[in-house]
Amino acid sequence: MKQHYIRTAIIIDGLILAIFLLGMGIYTYILANKEMTTDITMAKSIVYSNVPTSDSITSEDEFIRYSFANCWNTYGEYGYEGMGFYGYLETGSGAKFDTSTDYCTVVLAEDHYFSSSEYRIFYVDDTSVYDDKNLYDPSFTGEVDDVFIHGGEMLYQNKTYKVHDVDYQGGELIPASEWKNDTYLYGTVMRFAKTNYDAKLNKEAKAKFDELYAQIKTGEDAQLQKKSIWTTYQFKSTVTRYGVYVTMHVFHPVQIVLRANRGTYIALTVALLLIEAVIAFAMSRLYKSSMEFEMKSRRLTRGVAHELKTPLAVTKAYMENWDYIDENDREEYAKKINREVDDMTVLINALLEMDKINSGNLNLNIEEIDISALLWSVYNHVRPLALERDLKVIMPDSEEIMIKADLKFMKIALGNYLTNMVKYADKKAEVQIINEEKTVWIKFRNDSSNDRKNKTDKLNSNGMGVEINENIMKLHGFKYGSSMGNTETVFWFEAKKA
Repeated sequence: MKQHYIRTAIIIDGLILAIFLLGMGIYTYILANKEMTTDITMAKSIVYSNVPTSDSITSEDEFIRYSFANCWNTYGEYGYEGMGFYGYLETGSGAKFDTSTDYCTVVLAEDHYFSSSEYRIFYVDDTSVYDDKNLYDPSFTGEVDDVFIHGGEMLYQNKTYKVHDVDYQGGELIPASEWKNDTYLYGTVMRFAKTNYDAKLNKEAKAKFDELYAQIKTGEDAQLQKKSIWTTYQFKSTVTRYGVYVTMHVFHPVQIVLRANRGTYIALTVALLLIEAVIAFAMSRLYKSSMEFEMKSRRLTRGVAHELKTPLAVTKAYMENWDYIDENDREEYAKKINREVDDMTVLINALLEMDKINSGNLNLNIEEIDISALLWSVYNHVRPLALERDLKVIMPDSEEIMIKADLKFMKIALGNYLTNMVKYADKKAEVQIINEEKTVWIKFRNDSSNDRKNKTDKLNSNGMGVEINENIMKLHGFKYGSSMGNTETVFWFEAKKA
């Protein structure tokens, strides 16, 4: 049976997990498709609005300067989360530049007016400079042409940075101090990877560029695109009269969705685990309840068989020997047979009552009853058994105590408590009534010794009286319980007063 419950729990948990994964898959697919469309649209917008094809570009130097300061700066200065980017520039003279290395730009800011022709580009060794977004009036010791700052050092905020020499010369070289003169310099730091994840995506964009750039025809514009919720890329190559400008964008829509909605996914996963735990707990409780019911049924079956065995055996013996019984004794034996039949009738009626209670097809007829008077009335039916066993029974004084209950079932419950108390007592028994302000406690005590033999006798009894009483108390909403010590057994219940 245990394996059956385990299998059932696994099947239910498996179905819920499958539904959860299917739902999450559909949810992620919808979001990823939306993200893919948004990313492609954004990439196209950035590319077409930042291509160095303006009619105002009249030289190779301007082509380089515009690409660095006006196109790539969009990525280097602001960046786009979840976007892998690689930019490549090749001039007609054969000079090649890309975004695999961060760089800086500075411009002469004369009267807050920035002239595009006064932008200069430079590289430094110390990457700490890229921790800032802007540079405010740095100074240089190297030389300047129309595009780059070459060599020397940058002095900024009491710190010195070595400036790279660039393998390209645009126009005449002049000292940087002469170019700057007394004009304020405003600089911008171009950092293409703000996080390790950005750096990984940029490397992926570079690798994809190397793969695709070798496929296009030299001297022609090209646009390659792939849409997928797993990996989407946008490749754009633009040929101008001064060189080739290429951009490569890579996205992973599913990864973007997962990163952006990690809180939602974590919450849903926790909810799933809680649901799975509740199901496992419920199945465990169901299994325990089933086992308790099965054990109770077995005990009941053994108890009924034990209780019926004696009267049936006695009745059979009387009937088998009926012809040998003296005529004068037959009336007495007939009475004994009737008593045995009555005992079996009581047992069968108890079974029927218990079935009604367990089935739930029972409507209580609640009324106000005097529990003390009812207790004495029921005890008078049990008194002969106490006298027969020569027991000392202590009963409480009679006083009116009203409770709300079903009279018929309270008679059954009190009868079971009193019979059990008298039946298993050794020498004495006692009933206590504790009359409190809002409730009344009734306790049934006896001095039954709880040695091994006595416990075995109780286990072999049918136990139906106790079970019926438990169900009656539950139906009435009364508290109840029992305790078994070495020299005393107590059953009790507590009822609210009317």
